[in-house]
Amino acid sequence: MRPLSLLLFIVLLAGCTGTGTSLGEVRATEPLKSGAFQMPYDHLAACVKARIKTDPWTFGQPIVGSEWGLDRRIVRVYAIYARSTLFEVTFQPISPVTTRVDYRRSNDGHGTQDHAWSIIEQCASPVLPSPPDSGAGR
Repeated sequence: MRPLSLLLFIVLLAGCTGTGTSLGEVRATEPLKSGAFQMPYDHLAACVKARIKTDPWTFGQPIVGSEWGLDRRIVRVYAIYARSTLFEVTFQPISPVTTRVDYRRSNDGHGTQDHAWSIIEQCASPVLPSPPDSGAGR
């Protein structure tokens, strides 16, 4: 009975010390969604990073990080929760005012795509001016 208990303990310990999906593993996958947006890449990346940090997520608040590519022509924004990379969004300039965005996720990030992509679309949308006061109700 003792060897079985030891084996069970080792299996449980290995499960508790797992590292989850790494950022490198997520980067090695093909993008699940891509698009082009009319906004400079660094501005779009900053907005998306801020929103990922502050938006409520169904699983809790992720740790959000970002980094510049070696040639400073790409910005990577990623979210980590419970020591596992959930997703990464990359921003790369196509022109001075157009940005290519790629979304990649791990299996641990299942269910994050729609929320993350809606943040990207909201950040890329031009702010519409408020309608003029029509004087109604005076």
